[in-house]
Amino acid sequence: MEGDRNITLSSAMLNEHPGRGNSRWVDPFLGNAETRLPEPEGVAAAWWRAKPPVGNTHPGAVLPFGMVSACAYSGAYVTGYGRYGVSLTGDSPPVAFERHEALGIAHFQQSGTGRIRVYYNYLLTTPLTGEGLEGLGTRFALAEERAWPGYYSARLVESNVACEVTCTQRGAIHRYEFPQEVTGKVAIDLTAGGLLLDGMRSFPQGGRVEIVEPSVAEGHVWMEGIPIYFRIEVPRASRTGLWEEGMVLPGETLREFPRTYTGEEVNPFGVWFEAGAAGEPLEVRIGFSLRNPERCRDALAQAEEMSFSAVADKAIQRWDVVLGKIAVEGGTAELREIFYSAFYHATLKPADFRNENPFSSRDGPFFFDLATLWDQYKTQLPLLMTLWPEWGGHFVEFLSEVANREGAFPVSYLMDNAPERFNKQATGLCHMILADAQMRGVEADWERILRLLWVTSLSSKVSKGRFAEFARHQVVQPLSHTLDLACAHFAIAQMAKHLGYQRIYDQSLPLLRAWPNAFDENTGLLREDSDYYEGENWNYSFRFLHDMVGRIKLAGGEEAFLDLLDRFFGFREARPGETVHHFEGLNNEPDMEAPYLYHYVGRPDRTAEVVRNVIRYQFATGRGGLPGNDDSGGLSSWLVWSMMGLFPVTGMPVMLICSPVFPRVALKLPGGEFVVRTRNHHADHYYVQRAWLNGRELDRSYLKLSEFQAESELLLEMGKEPSPWGSGSRPPSFVS
Repeated sequence: MEGDRNITLSSAMLNEHPGRGNSRWVDPFLGNAETRLPEPEGVAAAWWRAKPPVGNTHPGAVLPFGMVSACAYSGAYVTGYGRYGVSLTGDSPPVAFERHEALGIAHFQQSGTGRIRVYYNYLLTTPLTGEGLEGLGTRFALAEERAWPGYYSARLVESNVACEVTCTQRGAIHRYEFPQEVTGKVAIDLTAGGLLLDGMRSFPQGGRVEIVEPSVAEGHVWMEGIPIYFRIEVPRASRTGLWEEGMVLPGETLREFPRTYTGEEVNPFGVWFEAGAAGEPLEVRIGFSLRNPERCRDALAQAEEMSFSAVADKAIQRWDVVLGKIAVEGGTAELREIFYSAFYHATLKPADFRNENPFSSRDGPFFFDLATLWDQYKTQLPLLMTLWPEWGGHFVEFLSEVANREGAFPVSYLMDNAPERFNKQATGLCHMILADAQMRGVEADWERILRLLWVTSLSSKVSKGRFAEFARHQVVQPLSHTLDLACAHFAIAQMAKHLGYQRIYDQSLPLLRAWPNAFDENTGLLREDSDYYEGENWNYSFRFLHDMVGRIKLAGGEEAFLDLLDRFFGFREARPGETVHHFEGLNNEPDMEAPYLYHYVGRPDRTAEVVRNVIRYQFATGRGGLPGNDDSGGLSSWLVWSMMGLFPVTGMPVMLICSPVFPRVALKLPGGEFVVRTRNHHADHYYVQRAWLNGRELDRSYLKLSEFQAESELLLEMGKEPSPWGSGSRPPSFVS
């Protein structure tokens, strides 16, 4: 690419948020730092935290479900942004870096996870102001940070360089402003990866870079077994070169090393570009692909005639479309900021790598960053499939591709060549996800999917793994997995019944009924003889099951189950000599659906009290606005549903009704809006007194999924005191 190519370089950093829709309420900094929340009172004071009180989000530039993200990189836990070290307990996160600083801008970040195996942060890009590559590897203090959806900017204090970045679906565009007396450079480290903490680095397993034109470099680097192809264009750069170990390599235009898969550290190397004159800005455009260099070129061509500001404008427009799927009216500015920041975080992941499957030459849907599927399946995926059923179809196709290729459905899925099998947390989740998708009307080849579920779960050829163990013993450890697998077989049975596969249905029946094997009938709780992950038997005991009638009966009936719930949430004192492991208060998600179990004993008023206490004491604006890890949007999706006054029961055709925070919420479904509207709305009026669906009085605290449809309105009359509404009905229990 020649230096006089037709690209308009911006003359100044962007200063104003260009969005006109709901994106203007989003704060990408929300959840980036340790929590700063209101002091809990009442029942909320009894809740505890199993994980660090930090959201682990980042403010980087990214599109909805964007393949590429870009953010300031310090090497901190867990996204690469910020100051924290590894934190695995409920204590305050340790500080790894005393200052808020960065080495430059890195690409590809997780969102809100805890400790995982792969941390990305590739192609670290650093602006330089000294002789040669002086300053490479220097940590610069960050100041004047600004961010909105699709855009991030900051000033590196010591070098006085202003940097900003925006994204396309498969690319990133950087812009750097240097001091007037400085001829600036940018250096890109192709070996960077992971975090600058013990055991959290990623090292290249092969790579190649070549200067193919005076201001263009192309190549690829293998990270965690995945090829990352790139094309870097720096319009009007006057000089370009390669570097290794911080030293310029004069005259060299090609550098490569073979794939070794040793995972060992290599000498840092990369490419650099220099501006044409002092004070001249540099714009860096990077296109990415996991397939081939041609797709990198195509990624850049999509924005070839667009200025930086035009690309940023297009990014915010895309966000306004996505965030426009839910419209709220009324409420305070603070509540709107909390709500739309949560909706924003709920639509960052999974990352959409369509047509970028690195394991196949075939185009089609492909996703990464299902890092916390055990959280996402309860709240986030039902939200996405409700609002975008066509997206749900792509996601179902992707899960089928993974199962075909690997012989099993994933438990989590990261950007590497060894999909995670994190056995402590959950299992069989995709079965519930697929059943949920089918019930929500997602179009797919469901007979083929049922056959896949059979082959990977129930067939006699499945001789090992948790499904085989469960088939033999009808109980597995950890005991929470027994509940997962019973629900998974319920999902298979429902799909088989719908499609008319009697043999599969019959074989599922004894397994879906095996959930009581995990419980102690003397306590009504899960047995204590298990290694529960990030919680205790109490926390895992209160989750939705397909057989809630049987679950409540096992606890001794409705009054006994209500008593368990009240002790769990802190409405009643523990019994003499009893240790109650209370609700984790959304700091962690094993018991995130527990507040809604009150519906099953006719006490939706209790649900309203718990949920409103969670919203009041566990969420806020600002960097400290989240109570715990956002977990790829699973936590934020809980908040989105709960603030709307609805909650899904994954894999079952039920929507529970709670207490809307806003006077009016409209979900834009295919074919029209579903509206939740309140009468007598007030911040302290969170008890439903009466309800109407499309003008007909509704005396139950749930909707059938068939009633949750376009061109419908749920009207709720609210009051300050509990009412009998919903006490005479129970959400259905599904036992085949």
